[in-house]
Amino acid sequence: VIVQTGIEKTALAQRGVPAERLHRLGMGVDLEALAGGDGRRFRKRHGLDGPIVTFLGVVTYDKGSFHLVRAVERLWAQGCPLHLVIAGPPVDEFNRFFRGLPETTRERVLRLGPVLGQDKRDLLAATDVLALPSRIDSFGIVYLEAWAYGKPVTGARAGGVPDVIAEGKDGLLVDFGDVEALASALGRLLDNPGQAEAMGRRGREKVAANYTWEKIYQKLRGVYKQLLDGPA
Repeated sequence: VIVQTGIEKTALAQRGVPAERLHRLGMGVDLEALAGGDGRRFRKRHGLDGPIVTFLGVVTYDKGSFHLVRAVERLWAQGCPLHLVIAGPPVDEFNRFFRGLPETTRERVLRLGPVLGQDKRDLLAATDVLALPSRIDSFGIVYLEAWAYGKPVTGARAGGVPDVIAEGKDGLLVDFGDVEALASALGRLLDNPGQAEAMGRRGREKVAANYTWEKIYQKLRGVYKQLLDGPA
């Protein structure tokens, strides 16, 4: 039984799966394929000058997009000049939520829809903080993608995410739906660029050491070798 996180492994063990049958592999990215993003090109294309907080994923309530918008509104009210970029396919529930926001908020949110290839790499390069405070992610490859560019991340204490983000080392965690805590976490990273840079750097080191597809493949190969070498 192959799992993505220690949280998943523990849950299955508690439900009776023998520990010796559980193998944690995680997920991965291709660092070479992800390279080549141009943050200045992204900023110039969209006329952005200042810190960028990025949401990258399917834009749903459960992914934390609603709470992120509300958190950013709080930071704007405090005078923080950040830009919020929402990239990913929106669902109807978010479209309805967005239409109900004040015009002053809607005007300050850059909605890109799905981003792929060079556009995605440029966005990652331009990002200052990746925010995906989701309660439904079993792992969250997008965190690895942000770390590949040395960016700090924020996530929620839900799903498998607390076993992916090392709290205070390569990112920050908040309770799902806690808008005040999310605003505080984002503000902390934006107000402390040295700390944010260190978190992003540690995230990149973690990806290189554990979460490239080559690393995952070697682990997977080891699992199959164990099976083939074991008793029939």
